[in-house]
This record gives sequence, structure tokens and C-alpha cells, in this order.
Amino acid sequence: MIYLDHAATSNPKPATVVDAMMHFISDGCANPGRASHPLANAGARLIFDTRQKLLQFFHAEPTAHAVFTANITESLNLALKGLLQSGDEVIVSSMEHNAMMRPLRQLEQNGVVVTVIECDPQTGIIDVDAINAAISATTRLVAINHGSNTFGTVQPIAEIGALCRQQNCLFLIDSAQTAGCTPINMSSSNVDLLAFTGHKGLLGPMGIGGLVLNARAQDANITPLICGGTGSNSELEIQPQTLPDALESGTPNLPGIAGLNAALDWLEHTGVDTINQHEQCLTAQLIAGLKQIPGVSVLGPAADQPRVGVVSLLIDGKDNGEIDEQLAYDHQIYCRTGLHCAPASHQTMGTFPNGTVRLSVGAFTRADEVQCAIEAIAKIASN
Repeated sequence: MIYLDHAATSNPKPATVVDAMMHFISDGCANPGRASHPLANAGARLIFDTRQKLLQFFHAEPTAHAVFTANITESLNLALKGLLQSGDEVIVSSMEHNAMMRPLRQLEQNGVVVTVIECDPQTGIIDVDAINAAISATTRLVAINHGSNTFGTVQPIAEIGALCRQQNCLFLIDSAQTAGCTPINMSSSNVDLLAFTGHKGLLGPMGIGGLVLNARAQDANITPLICGGTGSNSELEIQPQTLPDALESGTPNLPGIAGLNAALDWLEHTGVDTINQHEQCLTAQLIAGLKQIPGVSVLGPAADQPRVGVVSLLIDGKDNGEIDEQLAYDHQIYCRTGLHCAPASHQTMGTFPNGTVRLSVGAFTRADEVQCAIEAIAKIASN
């Protein structure tokens, strides 16, 4: 098997992630914050430690908070629905994932103004000046997909963050494709809210994600997405006001947090810069090889432009679904085809409604695997 579907989820995970999860399933199973016995206390310490590691990993402000969710979709819903009210404007790019667009379209029905900035149809990169021109007195939030899951485009978040700070509006980034693959500094990039998922570039398990809030986001008093038991202030029937409890109700996913904790240690030891360089080299190899194949079109930014390890392609005269089936069953190469839950990006790049064939590399992908994929696609294209 050659796994080239890391944009959907990373595979494999570091062995330490599996070991950490197994411990908290088999030996450390307890409900942190709901008791004071040693097992519950160990779980509570793990959660605190993981929050701190996340804040350090994303270079958040000293007063920042990390709130756990089930996934980045929940994180984005929490940020968008917790911040935006009728009459507020939110500015997004035309390269957003449905995890961003669907809650926004729902909010739009309730009076929130959604302004979409068209991106470059060749690269998918947004024009920061166009964002500046669109900001109005009612703009409360700029929400941007940092890295495209369809074409690999990386948006200039440092420039956008500086603009948002200058114009006094909040800045949210969707880091689904960049966290763990690309260095992110929330403080220097003026990012107020960062939504993340644990199971992609962060190399953790499915079922764990979160939202990191810097000071300005905390001052905005985000409304909780759900309310309930927090293990704190149990004498009250109203939701606690202090973070992270205010935005985090219900029993936490302790095995998932344990796996994420171990993954963060692995990433810290390996180095995100090292992983980024590795994936950039593989992506350049993949793009160069594919461009040599007659009938194959590679879409998105060039290899030397800011991007993540996601490459979309088309083969003249070939159905994407058939290509996917041939890659999987004839060559044991696993990828993804279609719209990738991001129709807006395909409309921007001219590949809607059929979508593309998407190959995505990860921290454990090897150069010989990329070469096998190039040869397999060459064979499919020539038939």
C-alpha cells in the first residue's frame, strides 16, 4: 500500500501515539475533573499538560487558552456561531472548506453578512488589498483557510493578521492542512483564533480537535456551542464564565487527548521545519514528475510557491472515479477524488463540478512511493 491521502487523515501515526492512547483506555480510564482519586487526577494533569503544549506549539500569547473539541468542524462552528450575530459581517476567501462555509451559510439566514473575496484562479491565493477594500464598519471577523485541502494553496496569514489588527477586526484561521506541516506563530501573525484538528498533520487520532484563543478573542466573550457539566462550579445551573470551562462541556476524550499529547512530543522532537522541508521536497518531486506526463494537468500553485503537500490533477479523457479505482486496485495507491468537501475552491479554480484527483503526502511518505505514483499515473494516462 502507498498511502497518499494525508489531507484526509495521516497514516501511520507515531507508535508513541498508539501507546499513549492504549494506556488511557486500559489502565488510566477515569473522568478528569469529576473525582479527586489518583486516576482522575492523572487525567486532569494530562489535559493541562496538553493544553500547555498546544499553546507553545502554536506560539500563542501568554494569556491564551486552548479549548478541546471533537474536530475542527466543531471548532469552526464554535468560533463562528459564538462570535457572529445578525448585522455582523464576516469576510472569507473563495477557497474555503464546507466546514467553514456551511455554518456561515446557516448564519447568513439569520442576518449575518458573508462577504467572499475571490482568489486567483490559477493559484488560489487571496489578494490582501481586496480584503482591506471589503472591510467595513460592520466587519467583525475575517476567517481564512490557511492551507487548501484541494490545491495546496497557503494563504499569507501574517499579512492578513496585520491588516485585521490595523482595522480592529478579529482573525480566525482554519489550520486543518497546515498544523503540524507548516510552522504557525499566532502571536507574530496576529491570529486571534486558531481552529485545529488532531488527526491530520498533528499526527494524533481522530475525534480530537480544538480552538486556541488569544486575548482579543477572549475579550469577545464567545457564546458556548453547547452547555452542560464541566466538573467545575457544580453548585450552579448556569454555564461557568471562565475559560476553558465556559466553552468545554461534557466528558473529555481522554484517550484522544493522550494521543495528541504524544503526537505533539513527537513533532517537537522531529521539528515542524524538518517535516515541512520533507513534504516540500516530495511535493516538488510529484509536481515535476506529473508535468512530464502527456495528458496530465497539474493545478494550483507552482512547487516553488507557498503550498502544502496537496497536489490536484486531471487526466485528459479520463473519469476521476475510474482513475481512483485504478490507482487503488491496480497499483495499491490510495488517494481521493471529487470535490473534497470544498466546492468553493473548485469553483474558483475551474474544476467544478467534477473535481480532481488529489494526492497528498505526509511526514512518513517516501520519495520512492512518490515515484511509484508518478509511474502509475503515467501508465493510466497512456492507456
